[in-house]
Amino acid sequence: MGVPVGDDCLVTLNFADDQVVIAQDAYDLEFMMSRLNSAYTEWGLTVNIDKTKYLVTNSDDKFDIFITDNAKLRQVEWFKYLGARITRKGPVPFWLYVLPKTEVSARIEQGRKIIGALNGIWWNKNIRPNTKVHIGRALVESVVIYGCEVWTLKAEQKRVLNALEMDYFRRSAGVSKLDRVKNVEIRAKMDATQTIVDRVEQRGLKWFGHLLRMEHQRWPYRIYSWSPPGKRKRGRPRRSWNEATRRAMEDRNLEEEDVLDRNRWRWMRR
Repeated sequence: MGVPVGDDCLVTLNFADDQVVIAQDAYDLEFMMSRLNSAYTEWGLTVNIDKTKYLVTNSDDKFDIFITDNAKLRQVEWFKYLGARITRKGPVPFWLYVLPKTEVSARIEQGRKIIGALNGIWWNKNIRPNTKVHIGRALVESVVIYGCEVWTLKAEQKRVLNALEMDYFRRSAGVSKLDRVKNVEIRAKMDATQTIVDRVEQRGLKWFGHLLRMEHQRWPYRIYSWSPPGKRKRGRPRRSWNEATRRAMEDRNLEEEDVLDRNRWRWMRR
């Protein structure tokens, strides 16, 4: 049951009232869900069958899962957990996380909808530029880069994120693409030289600092320091989150021991 991590096994993930159960096969999953449902019932809680679903990763198998004689769970092709889309290919561990193209497209589409809904605000000349920047970061950026602490962005993904930010910056500055005004000039006018990608890196470094400072028996640190068994696939390995974080540290002249000095880490990761 679950995923073996060292001498222990990770069987569940909990966040508020959302719970993920991790099983190796259909028999384990049915047994675990049945036991979980019984435990909830004893405490007067009810599992919402309509919202409870299961996903088979790295396989095309289809099977039925019953948690009671009359309660059958629905199998899905993907589901969203804590803002991230989990597909049949499975969730990529955060130390190797590369943001999937489908996830980028979904986030960008959400951001564009919000930008369109706020179009009257961007073009309003009575609102100061710095106020528009704060609005953009609060309403657009918070949705687009939710959970970005564990992202590893490719060059193309960085480009589309910066382009999304420039979309509402241009509207806010009263400049269209036909005016052929350079991005650096618009950023200067909006007093926003730091990009959305810069802030993604900063949030990643913030989480990295928390990770290295936390007690070593906690699950996030144990998974970070854990080496999965088996051999990796042939070919060039994907750029890992750890590698991307180390590169961001090099750009800011940060060393790993700097995480112990919270003030220096907070200041230097900017």
